[in-house]
Amino acid sequence: MTEKRLLALVALLIGLVAGLLILVDGVNGIQLSSVGSMLGQLVGVVLGVAILLASLLIYRSKYSSGGILDILLGVVALVLHMNSTGGILAIVAGVVGLIASERSPS
Repeated sequence: MTEKRLLALVALLIGLVAGLLILVDGVNGIQLSSVGSMLGQLVGVVLGVAILLASLLIYRSKYSSGGILDILLGVVALVLHMNSTGGILAIVAGVVGLIASERSPS
């Protein structure tokens, strides 16, 4: 396993944890009765799935695009106060994905 693939696997695992944290937080909040809060939690569900897909992009050799998406989605999660741990982990996964894109193939 090359260094690039190893970094991509690490980014996928970190992004998987981040996406699942945000996704579970959103799914648990959907059970509330208010329509406005339900829509807010639905945004969290979509954000969690998007982070999962961006992390999968990193693993599927689209390092830079998946890394940038993970960073942007992590910042959005932090700004919208979804799940701070998940948002920070998404940013870390994106940075690791960008590092993987900069590694020269050996």
